[in-house]
Amino acid sequence: TFEYEDPLTTSFLSKFLCGGPKLLKVLNLREAELDNIPKEVFKLFHLKYLNLSDTRVKIIPKSIGQLQNLEALILTGTTITELPVEILKLRRLRCLAVGRKGDYSNNYAIWGFKSPDGIGKLISLESLAFIEANSGKIVMEIGNLIQLRQLWITKLRREDGKELVSSLLRLTNLQELYISSIKEEETLDLQHSISPRLGFLVRILLDGRLEGVPEWMISLQSLSTLALYNSELSEDVNAIDCLGHLPNLVDLILHRAYEGETLCFKAGRFPKLQRLQLGQLKRLKWVRVEEESLSSLQQFLIVGCKLMEGLPLGLQNLTELKFLGFYDMSDELIYKVQNLDKQSEDYQTISHVPQICTGHWINGEWKEEFL
Repeated sequence: TFEYEDPLTTSFLSKFLCGGPKLLKVLNLREAELDNIPKEVFKLFHLKYLNLSDTRVKIIPKSIGQLQNLEALILTGTTITELPVEILKLRRLRCLAVGRKGDYSNNYAIWGFKSPDGIGKLISLESLAFIEANSGKIVMEIGNLIQLRQLWITKLRREDGKELVSSLLRLTNLQELYISSIKEEETLDLQHSISPRLGFLVRILLDGRLEGVPEWMISLQSLSTLALYNSELSEDVNAIDCLGHLPNLVDLILHRAYEGETLCFKAGRFPKLQRLQLGQLKRLKWVRVEEESLSSLQQFLIVGCKLMEGLPLGLQNLTELKFLGFYDMSDELIYKVQNLDKQSEDYQTISHVPQICTGHWINGEWKEEFL
């Protein structure tokens, strides 16, 4: 194993590897000051794990195909956007991760990588991120990767939705699934009569417009985390109420996911939900929590819902609530939260919450203030 603490440059690494650590199996170069990969790396025949995340490496050379024993290749946080066809020689590869994640300032965008045709030959893959679905052929090939437990797929076109659902039918070991559409206004067409048998699926993240919540998703008994980004679900499709029937849902994020002015959490819904985040619901004015709804909720974050006129109604019903956060909200609401009169009705509804926080997004990070 080779790891390091001091700043590591390409020239230093070349010299080190020239010394001949030929039996090296693990090479962790995360955050190293590398612009390219020294050619000596590709002579490490026994290498099983190569991590180049958060480096300045831009290109993976064809010689990657020489690392026949490689099982994990981690290239997240880099600007690499394409892999050479030689990647298909790595038949022992179990983990392949290439791409970058954004933050609040760019709507949590994901940048993935173009895969060569033939990715379906890497049948040992258990984790694949963030592959671009730039053709129906790639989507079809994903169905051959039956060992997959984690799949992050980007740039899905509407017309490839049915093919993806067909591929998911074969991925019966899948535990985590992320799908994003090719552009913000493109619909994720995942509503088909075929129902994937995803009994182990615990995490779903969908980024793109939805006409409704796919029926097969509502039947997922093991689902514990659900994040919907840019879904633009209308008030009349009753989607949020449908999600309330998921029996083991613990985390729910709705970011630009709902177009209604009011959001009501009805009695008996979301029995095990512990963490709820409402983000940038542009038309939302009021939130209401009925008695015996969200009965296990511990964290409640409301972020960037600028039209909200007051505190959510029924907060006193959330007896397990430990944290209540208002981030990037209107100045009026932030002022109201920070200056509550202890005799007021609003104060009485939140006085049982141990931590109440307001936050502002400043220079690429959250600045928080606890009451």
